[in-house]
Amino acid sequence: MKEITLQTLLDIPSSELSEWTICFNNANAEGVYSFEQDAKRLTEHISWKKGATKKVSFRRINTKYCLQFIRLDKDFKFDEWLFLGAFEVKGYVRYDDGHETYDLVPMEIYSEYVERLIVRFKKRQGPKQAKLSADNLAAITVVRISEKKYINASRPFPGFNSVSLSFKELEYIVHSNIDNWRELLSNINAVYCITDMSNGQLYVGSTYGTNGVWQRWSCYVNTRGDGGNVKLKAILAEDGIYNRICSDKRKADDFKFTLLEVFYNRDGNADYIRKRETYWKEVFQTRSFGYNGN
Repeated sequence: MKEITLQTLLDIPSSELSEWTICFNNANAEGVYSFEQDAKRLTEHISWKKGATKKVSFRRINTKYCLQFIRLDKDFKFDEWLFLGAFEVKGYVRYDDGHETYDLVPMEIYSEYVERLIVRFKKRQGPKQAKLSADNLAAITVVRISEKKYINASRPFPGFNSVSLSFKELEYIVHSNIDNWRELLSNINAVYCITDMSNGQLYVGSTYGTNGVWQRWSCYVNTRGDGGNVKLKAILAEDGIYNRICSDKRKADDFKFTLLEVFYNRDGNADYIRKRETYWKEVFQTRSFGYNGN
Protein backbone atom coordinates (compact mmCIF):
# COMPACT_ATOMS: atom_id res chain seq x y z
CA MET A 1 0.00 0.00 0.00
CA LYS A 2 1.35 3.40 -0.96
CA GLU A 3 2.19 5.65 2.00
CA ILE A 4 0.31 8.91 2.42
CA THR A 5 2.49 11.92 3.13
CA LEU A 6 1.60 14.83 5.34
CA GLN A 7 1.72 17.11 2.30
CA THR A 8 -0.92 14.96 0.58
CA LEU A 9 -3.15 15.03 3.66
CA LEU A 10 -2.88 18.73 4.49
CA ASP A 11 -2.61 19.90 0.88
CA ILE A 12 -0.87 23.20 1.63
CA PRO A 13 -0.37 25.05 -1.71
CA SER A 14 3.29 25.25 -2.74
CA SER A 15 2.98 29.04 -2.87
CA GLU A 16 2.13 29.08 0.87
CA LEU A 17 4.74 26.62 2.19
CA SER A 18 7.13 29.44 3.06
CA GLU A 19 4.56 30.73 5.58
CA TRP A 20 4.68 27.49 7.64
CA THR A 21 7.14 25.88 10.07
CA ILE A 22 6.97 22.27 11.27
CA CYS A 23 7.81 21.97 14.98
CA PHE A 24 8.84 18.67 16.60
CA ASN A 25 8.69 18.50 20.39
CA ASN A 26 10.11 15.65 22.44
CA ALA A 27 7.69 14.29 25.05
CA ASN A 28 7.46 16.31 28.26
CA ALA A 29 8.47 14.80 31.59
CA GLU A 30 4.87 14.66 32.84
CA GLY A 31 3.61 12.65 29.86
CA VAL A 32 1.03 15.29 28.94
CA TYR A 33 -0.26 14.79 25.39
CA SER A 34 -3.72 16.31 25.64
CA PHE A 35 -4.86 19.91 26.00
CA GLU A 36 -7.85 18.63 27.93
CA GLN A 37 -5.54 16.95 30.43
CA ASP A 38 -3.34 20.01 31.07
CA ALA A 39 -3.64 22.82 28.51
CA LYS A 40 -1.28 25.15 30.36
CA ARG A 41 1.56 22.63 30.59
CA LEU A 42 1.23 21.39 27.01
CA THR A 43 1.00 24.91 25.58
CA GLU A 44 4.10 25.96 27.51
CA HIS A 45 5.95 22.90 26.25
CA ILE A 46 5.26 23.42 22.54
CA SER A 47 5.70 27.19 22.65
CA TRP A 48 9.10 27.17 24.39
CA LYS A 49 11.55 29.62 22.82
CA LYS A 50 14.39 30.25 25.26
CA GLY A 51 15.38 29.32 28.81
CA ALA A 52 15.96 32.01 31.43
CA THR A 53 19.76 31.59 31.43
CA LYS A 54 20.16 30.88 27.71
CA LYS A 55 21.50 33.40 25.24
CA VAL A 56 20.36 31.45 22.18
CA SER A 57 16.78 30.42 21.42
CA PHE A 58 15.91 26.73 21.43
CA ARG A 59 14.31 27.41 18.06
CA ARG A 60 13.38 30.42 16.00
CA ILE A 61 10.00 30.39 14.31
CA ASN A 62 10.14 33.11 11.68
CA THR A 63 6.97 32.16 9.81
CA LYS A 64 3.40 33.30 10.27
CA TYR A 65 2.10 29.80 11.02
CA CYS A 66 3.37 26.54 12.49
CA LEU A 67 2.34 22.89 12.76
CA GLN A 68 3.03 21.42 16.20
CA PHE A 69 3.85 17.76 16.93
CA ILE A 70 4.89 15.90 20.08
CA ARG A 71 6.89 12.68 20.23
CA LEU A 72 4.91 9.72 21.56
CA ASP A 73 7.90 8.18 23.32
CA LYS A 74 9.97 10.12 25.83
CA ASP A 75 12.92 7.72 25.53
CA PHE A 76 13.40 8.41 21.79
CA LYS A 77 12.86 4.76 20.85
CA PHE A 78 10.20 5.49 18.26
CA ASP A 79 9.74 8.04 15.50
CA GLU A 80 6.01 8.60 15.79
CA TRP A 81 4.57 12.04 16.48
CA LEU A 82 1.12 13.23 17.53
CA PHE A 83 -0.32 16.27 15.77
CA LEU A 84 -1.30 19.01 18.24
CA GLY A 85 -2.63 21.54 15.78
CA ALA A 86 -1.95 24.48 13.51
CA PHE A 87 -1.09 27.77 15.20
CA GLU A 88 -0.65 31.38 14.21
CA VAL A 89 2.59 32.83 15.61
CA LYS A 90 1.82 36.20 17.21
CA GLY A 91 5.36 36.95 18.35
CA TYR A 92 6.74 35.90 21.72
CA VAL A 93 6.43 36.69 25.41
CA ARG A 94 9.37 37.47 27.67
CA TYR A 95 8.87 36.68 31.38
CA ASP A 96 10.36 38.34 34.45
CA ASP A 97 12.91 35.57 34.98
CA GLY A 98 14.16 35.92 31.40
CA HIS A 99 12.63 32.86 29.73
CA GLU A 100 10.62 33.30 26.56
CA THR A 101 7.73 31.48 24.89
CA TYR A 102 6.06 32.00 21.54
CA ASP A 103 2.56 33.42 21.56
CA LEU A 104 0.73 30.65 19.68
CA VAL A 105 -2.93 31.07 18.77
CA PRO A 106 -4.79 27.87 17.77
CA MET A 107 -6.27 27.87 14.27
CA GLU A 108 -9.41 26.10 13.09
CA ILE A 109 -7.69 24.68 10.00
CA TYR A 110 -6.84 20.96 10.37
CA SER A 111 -8.66 20.90 13.73
CA GLU A 112 -10.26 17.57 12.80
CA TYR A 113 -6.80 15.98 13.09
CA VAL A 114 -5.77 17.48 16.45
CA GLU A 115 -4.63 14.76 18.89
CA ARG A 116 -5.81 12.13 16.37
CA LEU A 117 -3.25 12.25 13.57
CA ILE A 118 -0.02 10.29 14.10
CA VAL A 119 2.88 10.66 11.66
CA ARG A 120 6.30 9.08 11.27
CA PHE A 121 9.53 11.01 10.84
CA LYS A 122 13.07 10.13 11.87
CA LYS A 123 14.36 13.13 13.79
CA ARG A 124 18.02 13.55 14.59
CA GLN A 125 18.52 14.67 18.17
CA GLY A 126 19.50 18.27 18.75
CA PRO A 127 18.02 21.73 18.12
CA LYS A 128 18.61 21.61 14.35
CA GLN A 129 15.46 19.55 13.93
CA ALA A 130 13.39 21.22 16.59
CA LYS A 131 11.88 22.91 13.55
CA LEU A 132 11.74 22.14 9.84
CA SER A 133 10.60 24.11 6.85
CA ALA A 134 7.28 23.05 5.37
CA ASP A 135 9.15 21.79 2.29
CA ASN A 136 9.67 18.63 4.37
CA LEU A 137 5.96 17.78 4.51
CA ALA A 138 6.45 15.31 1.67
CA ALA A 139 9.04 13.40 3.75
CA ILE A 140 6.67 12.90 6.70
CA THR A 141 4.35 9.91 6.39
CA VAL A 142 0.91 9.38 7.92
CA VAL A 143 0.74 6.38 10.28
CA ARG A 144 -2.94 6.61 11.18
CA ILE A 145 -5.82 8.90 12.03
CA SER A 146 -7.54 7.56 15.13
CA GLU A 147 -11.29 7.68 15.65
CA LYS A 148 -10.78 9.20 19.09
CA LYS A 149 -8.14 11.49 20.53
CA TYR A 150 -4.90 9.85 21.60
CA ILE A 151 -4.71 8.64 25.20
CA ASN A 152 -1.44 8.10 27.03
CA ALA A 153 -2.54 4.81 28.58
CA SER A 154 0.79 4.16 30.30
CA ARG A 155 0.66 6.94 32.87
CA PRO A 156 2.87 5.71 35.75
CA PHE A 157 1.23 4.90 39.07
CA PRO A 158 3.25 6.69 41.81
CA GLY A 159 2.46 4.29 44.67
CA PHE A 160 -0.42 4.37 47.13
CA ASN A 161 1.43 6.70 49.49
CA SER A 162 1.86 9.30 46.75
CA VAL A 163 -1.59 9.51 45.14
CA SER A 164 -2.72 13.13 45.06
CA LEU A 165 -4.64 14.18 41.95
CA SER A 166 -6.37 17.32 40.77
CA PHE A 167 -9.94 16.79 39.63
CA LYS A 168 -8.86 17.22 36.00
CA GLU A 169 -6.16 14.56 36.41
CA LEU A 170 -8.62 12.18 38.05
CA GLU A 171 -11.16 12.88 35.34
CA TYR A 172 -8.59 12.08 32.66
CA ILE A 173 -7.58 8.81 34.34
CA VAL A 174 -11.18 7.66 34.83
CA HIS A 175 -12.42 8.64 31.37
CA SER A 176 -9.33 7.06 29.80
CA ASN A 177 -9.94 3.92 31.87
CA ILE A 178 -6.18 3.54 32.33
CA ASP A 179 -5.54 -0.11 33.15
CA ASN A 180 -2.88 0.15 35.85
CA TRP A 181 -4.75 2.85 37.78
CA ARG A 182 -8.10 1.07 37.51
CA GLU A 183 -6.72 -2.28 38.67
CA LEU A 184 -4.72 -0.88 41.58
CA LEU A 185 -7.40 1.47 42.88
CA SER A 186 -10.09 -1.21 42.50
CA ASN A 187 -8.20 -3.51 44.85
CA ILE A 188 -7.88 -1.21 47.84
CA ASN A 189 -10.18 0.66 50.14
CA ALA A 190 -9.08 3.86 51.79
CA VAL A 191 -9.74 6.97 53.77
CA TYR A 192 -9.28 9.91 51.41
CA CYS A 193 -9.30 13.68 51.52
CA ILE A 194 -10.67 16.22 49.05
CA THR A 195 -8.97 19.60 49.33
CA ASP A 196 -10.59 22.71 47.90
CA MET A 197 -7.45 24.46 46.67
CA SER A 198 -9.26 27.80 46.40
CA ASN A 199 -9.82 28.12 50.15
CA GLY A 200 -8.12 25.23 51.97
CA GLN A 201 -11.37 23.57 53.04
CA LEU A 202 -11.21 19.78 53.43
CA TYR A 203 -13.63 16.89 53.02
CA VAL A 204 -12.77 13.44 54.40
CA GLY A 205 -14.41 10.30 53.02
CA SER A 206 -13.82 6.57 52.88
CA THR A 207 -14.48 3.54 50.69
CA TYR A 208 -15.37 0.01 51.70
CA GLY A 209 -17.11 -1.35 48.62
CA THR A 210 -16.31 -4.16 46.21
CA ASN A 211 -14.42 -2.05 43.70
CA GLY A 212 -12.75 0.15 46.26
CA VAL A 213 -11.36 3.59 45.57
CA TRP A 214 -11.78 3.33 41.80
CA GLN A 215 -15.56 2.98 42.09
CA ARG A 216 -15.94 5.85 44.57
CA TRP A 217 -13.65 8.28 42.78
CA SER A 218 -15.26 7.43 39.43
CA CYS A 219 -18.53 8.51 41.02
CA TYR A 220 -17.03 11.94 41.75
CA VAL A 221 -15.95 12.24 38.13
CA ASN A 222 -19.34 11.19 36.78
CA THR A 223 -21.20 13.63 39.04
CA ARG A 224 -18.92 16.56 38.15
CA GLY A 225 -17.24 16.49 41.56
CA ASP A 226 -19.87 16.00 44.25
CA GLY A 227 -20.03 12.18 44.44
CA GLY A 228 -23.60 12.46 45.69
CA ASN A 229 -22.56 14.32 48.85
CA VAL A 230 -25.15 16.93 49.88
CA LYS A 231 -22.68 19.56 51.09
CA LEU A 232 -20.41 19.22 48.04
CA LYS A 233 -23.50 19.42 45.81
CA ALA A 234 -24.39 22.76 47.40
CA ILE A 235 -20.87 24.09 46.84
CA LEU A 236 -20.75 22.92 43.23
CA ALA A 237 -24.23 24.30 42.57
CA GLU A 238 -22.47 27.67 42.43
CA ASP A 239 -20.57 26.45 39.36
CA GLY A 240 -22.48 28.85 37.11
CA ILE A 241 -21.46 31.84 39.22
CA TYR A 242 -17.89 30.56 39.39
CA ASN A 243 -17.72 30.19 35.62
CA ARG A 244 -18.75 33.78 35.13
CA ILE A 245 -15.84 34.85 37.32
CA CYS A 246 -13.30 32.27 36.05
CA SER A 247 -14.48 31.51 32.53
CA ASP A 248 -11.79 28.91 31.87
CA LYS A 249 -12.48 26.80 34.99
CA ARG A 250 -15.13 24.76 36.73
CA LYS A 251 -15.44 24.90 40.51
CA ALA A 252 -14.62 21.17 40.65
CA ASP A 253 -11.24 21.96 39.08
CA ASP A 254 -10.20 23.34 42.48
CA PHE A 255 -10.59 19.91 44.11
CA LYS A 256 -7.59 17.71 44.82
CA PHE A 257 -8.05 14.03 45.74
CA THR A 258 -5.51 12.45 48.12
CA LEU A 259 -5.27 9.01 49.73
CA LEU A 260 -4.77 9.35 53.50
CA GLU A 261 -4.85 5.74 54.67
CA VAL A 262 -4.91 2.64 52.50
CA PHE A 263 -6.33 -0.80 53.35
CA TYR A 264 -4.54 -3.29 51.12
CA ASN A 265 -6.54 -6.13 49.64
CA ARG A 266 -9.56 -4.59 51.33
CA ASP A 267 -8.33 -6.04 54.61
CA GLY A 268 -10.24 -3.59 56.79
CA ASN A 269 -13.93 -4.22 57.41
CA ALA A 270 -16.48 -1.45 56.92
CA ASP A 271 -16.85 -0.65 60.64
CA TYR A 272 -13.10 -0.30 61.12
CA ILE A 273 -12.71 1.89 58.02
CA ARG A 274 -15.54 4.14 59.19
CA LYS A 275 -13.77 4.52 62.56
CA ARG A 276 -10.59 5.55 60.75
CA GLU A 277 -12.61 8.02 58.69
CA THR A 278 -13.95 9.53 61.92
CA TYR A 279 -10.40 9.75 63.27
CA TRP A 280 -9.23 11.77 60.27
CA LYS A 281 -12.28 14.05 60.44
CA GLU A 282 -11.33 14.86 64.03
CA VAL A 283 -7.68 15.37 63.11
CA PHE A 284 -8.55 17.93 60.43
CA GLN A 285 -11.71 19.23 62.18
CA THR A 286 -13.59 18.94 58.91
CA ARG A 287 -17.00 18.98 60.59
CA SER A 288 -16.37 22.36 62.19
CA PHE A 289 -14.17 24.01 59.56
CA GLY A 290 -14.46 21.87 56.44
CA TYR A 291 -17.00 20.28 54.12
CA ASN A 292 -18.12 17.30 56.24
CA GLY A 293 -21.70 17.55 57.44
CA ASN A 294 -21.57 14.58 59.83
